[in-house]
Amino acid sequence: MNTRHNPGRALPTVLILVAAFAAGLGLWLLSQPFTAAGPEMKALTRYPAPRAVADFQLTRSDGKPLSRADLQGHWSLFFFGFTHCPDICPNTLGVLKQVRAQLAQAGVADSIAIHFVSVDPQRDQPDVLGRYASFYDPGFVAATGNDEELTKLTRSLGVLYVREPAKDGQYNVDHSASVALVDPQARLVGLFRPPLDAAAIGADLLTLAKPR
Repeated sequence: MNTRHNPGRALPTVLILVAAFAAGLGLWLLSQPFTAAGPEMKALTRYPAPRAVADFQLTRSDGKPLSRADLQGHWSLFFFGFTHCPDICPNTLGVLKQVRAQLAQAGVADSIAIHFVSVDPQRDQPDVLGRYASFYDPGFVAATGNDEELTKLTRSLGVLYVREPAKDGQYNVDHSASVALVDPQARLVGLFRPPLDAAAIGADLLTLAKPR
């Protein structure tokens, strides 16, 4: 959990409860025995078995839609944050920039999508979000949506965000710091949990992406 921030409205109570349920589910899954199937990973925490990502509808910073169908056929990373984030988001996006450089050097950057999803749609309008993500890497896919759609996706990926009540026109957003990994069948396979190691993440992705 992380971050502190500014003007807006609180996340409805029902969404807080749903998000809390998602976090509990994610913790339960992580407590289960990991499957031995598949290659050994350096950084990835695997779930016992892949589980399908729920249908969702977000909007990318370029105005195009982003849905579950867009995850088919390639590996995908998902990190949730927002542009006013003071530390966790810049640090994580910096790591993911290094990961993408490693993938590019191996010639597979275009086959692994890296998504930065804003959980602060009120402030993170498409132009703001696009500029922020591009500062780290123009190849990042930046997107956001309303709380209903964001909750569908975060719950499905076992991560959490909570927008705290506003005080004097200010509000905080707490969110999970893990990076979710989705396979080419649009299934969640596990999390990269902090502290994040770019070299280890890149090595795992190269292992998973290489032809068998």
